[in-house]
Amino acid sequence: MINLIHLCETLSNRWVDESDLHVPLNFLESFASRNYFEIRRKKKNDSMKIRLMKTKIPVHFISGSSKQRFCFMDIADLHIGHPDFDEEALRDRLKQAVERGVEAVFIAGDIFEGFLDEAPETMPYLQQIELAYSIFKDYKLTYYAINGNHDLTFEQLGLPNPIKRLEVLLRNDGIDFHFFDTYLMDFVICGVIKRVMHVERQDFNKKSIFAILKLKMFDEAGMLSNEFEGTSYPVRFFQVGHIHVNVQMYYSKRKVFISQPGSFIRADKVAERANFIFGKVIDQRVFMG
Repeated sequence: MINLIHLCETLSNRWVDESDLHVPLNFLESFASRNYFEIRRKKKNDSMKIRLMKTKIPVHFISGSSKQRFCFMDIADLHIGHPDFDEEALRDRLKQAVERGVEAVFIAGDIFEGFLDEAPETMPYLQQIELAYSIFKDYKLTYYAINGNHDLTFEQLGLPNPIKRLEVLLRNDGIDFHFFDTYLMDFVICGVIKRVMHVERQDFNKKSIFAILKLKMFDEAGMLSNEFEGTSYPVRFFQVGHIHVNVQMYYSKRKVFISQPGSFIRADKVAERANFIFGKVIDQRVFMG
């Protein structure tokens, strides 16, 4: 199953023959447009070449500069439906979020296991959604979720995105669940940006520092700020999924806190499967704790 997130990022770096895409072009176009890419084409040596150009990062406004305090929880890579999914650990973290008065839970992709040919024991599509619903409905929290590559495997099979279906079920039950049909999203919180991303790389080795490498790429491209309704906000938080390693770091050059929440697959043996982020913002400076 093609990793569409990886494919889009690859196509943003170089021209590729259309015949080498291994995915229907109309499907790629749909996915790319939802993630703010434009498709460029050129003809060379009697073949059509394709490249994607990133046009923007979408922004969702949560709280303004008049609000200084923040308290949220970062999670990612739940993989609900995986035979080794740790439901008890997820419920424990959501229960802690309620007890600690967390305002929002950010989910950086891969809520679902998806469907992979090499894992026939994976739970069927509807059962994955039913299990996710049975968990989230028990915790009155506000959730913000983006796509992961595993969530998108269902779409590649012609099925509706399972996070969309989960959102409808939870909202009907009064749970404040927000799904953003993208794998990279900026949220304005207390006058600064929290960037949430399901990173695309498949060939990384240094898992514990991969997030900071990606952050440096944003820095070099001048992409550590974003504009919402005419106001520019700096990125001060960067949360990434896909890595399955729990790490918190600080990129002092640009004053950005980095959060890799780990995963909810037992075999990953992650000591902490969520990061709780508390503090305040004063003049776009973030103070943790």
